[in-house]
Amino acid sequence: MRWIDLLWLPPVMLAVAVVLGATGREGVRSIGRAIWHTFIFLTVGVIVVGVVIHLVARVFA
Repeated sequence: MRWIDLLWLPPVMLAVAVVLGATGREGVRSIGRAIWHTFIFLTVGVIVVGVVIHLVARVFA
């Protein structure tokens, strides 16, 4: 995987955040806040998983 391959991650995470954030909520502010929080949590999760995988690969390489 190259660094350029990571460019598709933010649009996919945004699409997932829109679906998960808008589910079961009413009102524009509530939906927007839920989408933003979901996107932030997805971003942090992807970064943490990436760092953990990188560290495990370094330890066993």
